[in-house]
Order: sequence, then structure tokens, then C-alpha cells
Amino acid sequence: MSGQSRGIQDILMERLKIIQDIAVANSEQLRLNQIANGMMVLEMKDARDGVADCANDEARNRNDAALDDNMTKINRLEEELAALDQELEAAAQKDG
Repeated sequence: MSGQSRGIQDILMERLKIIQDIAVANSEQLRLNQIANGMMVLEMKDARDGVADCANDEARNRNDAALDDNMTKINRLEEELAALDQELEAAAQKDG
């Protein structure tokens, strides 16, 4: 920022956008977790059936990496939201 404080309306609009982004990222995390759980069930079935095929290893590794990347995104967005909340509090105290 250039030293100028933003108005509460601007902060709230950005806050709303970040909350929407967090909701999208949380939905993606749920989807990726469901994929991981499905792969785990398939691996247990293969182990029970004596199948020693590692065909799903690459897909599991990609999904695990996507889970990690998405969690990093969620954490970053939550940090941005916390910073906005602090900015909002400061702006409210200034105006009030």
C-alpha cells in the first residue's frame, strides 16, 4: 500500500472475494480428499485380491501433490483474510 488507508467498503469487498476464494479452495480440497479416499479403497481391494499392480501410484502421487498445493493456497488465503480483518478493525476504529 502507498500509505493511504482504504475505506471500510473497499476492505469488505476484498474480504468477500477472499472468502469466496476460500470456499472454492475448500470445495477443491474436499474433491481431492474424496479422490484420495477412493484410491485407498481400490488399493485395499487390490491388496485383498493379491493384485500387485502399481498402476495407480502416479495418479495417487499427483493427487497428493494437488492436495498439498491446495492446502498451501488455503493457508495463504486465510492469512490474507486475517490481515484484512486487522485492516478492517483499524479502519473501523479510525472512523468510529
